[in-house]
Amino acid sequence: MLLHTIAGIAWDPQIRGILALAVGVVVLMGSVYLLLTTNLGSRLGFLIAASAFFGWCTIMGLTWWLYGTIGMLGEAPSWVVTEVVYVSGSTDDAGLQEADLELAHDLDTSGLPPVEEISDLEPGALSDLRRELEPGLSDWQILPESNPSFGEAKARVDEYLAENNIEALEMRGPSDYTNVHSFERGGKIDLPEDASRLDRIGRKLQTTFWQVQHPPHYAIIQIRPVVEQVPVPGEAPPIPKPDPTQPVVSVILERDLGDVRLPGAMLTIFSGLLFAVTVGMLHRRDLRSAEARGVSLAIPES
Repeated sequence: MLLHTIAGIAWDPQIRGILALAVGVVVLMGSVYLLLTTNLGSRLGFLIAASAFFGWCTIMGLTWWLYGTIGMLGEAPSWVVTEVVYVSGSTDDAGLQEADLELAHDLDTSGLPPVEEISDLEPGALSDLRRELEPGLSDWQILPESNPSFGEAKARVDEYLAENNIEALEMRGPSDYTNVHSFERGGKIDLPEDASRLDRIGRKLQTTFWQVQHPPHYAIIQIRPVVEQVPVPGEAPPIPKPDPTQPVVSVILERDLGDVRLPGAMLTIFSGLLFAVTVGMLHRRDLRSAEARGVSLAIPES
């Protein structure tokens, strides 16, 4: 039985990691506590060891809290699908008038060129096109496929539709639909093109002092079922083409900022409070000890 237990511990890396951590805590912290106890007594040794431990945890938690990229991290920012809107049987209306998000009601995509023309533009031409078209989109901004936000949002849409497929449109995976248009709105202000150092400093000050809370950030990814094409043997797979007889599906997403720094903040606050308590107890003990020594010295000699 003992042999099987040892073999299980050696095989399972999780159990082995827990045991390694436990041995490290017992050996390192336990040895320090043992030395303090043998020299100062059990109570005073425990207070000094506990105050040192919580002080170290406070410094470590503060480092995690400030950086937000190391140590114990919370949930990372991500896009969350809030609703999927489309008008069954319609080929022109994207169904945004039926959306629960009122900000989407004013978005009119009828005057936009096909997504193929937008994605093939050079960065300079794309910027000019956006300046020309975005004033008529009611504060919505075109989200080009080259933008990292589009890749993250599109991946979330693919994941959502894979888990909740739209059977009425036979959309069960990314190969069953193609992107039509993408938009975003809200969030903190962006830097202008060719931003200078003063622009970066001004944005930092504005987003820190004027925008204490993060404004809501929304994205709309529009997709459409593709035309079924039969691949020709020996040739490259055909390029997906949207089916003009199928409705446009608008997937509305909202940015969840997550809580990356929450574990570090909680560790800092919790450890800081316990550090203050233990240091306060040590301080009161020193005061009582000094008072006791002062009283004994004040006793006249016989």
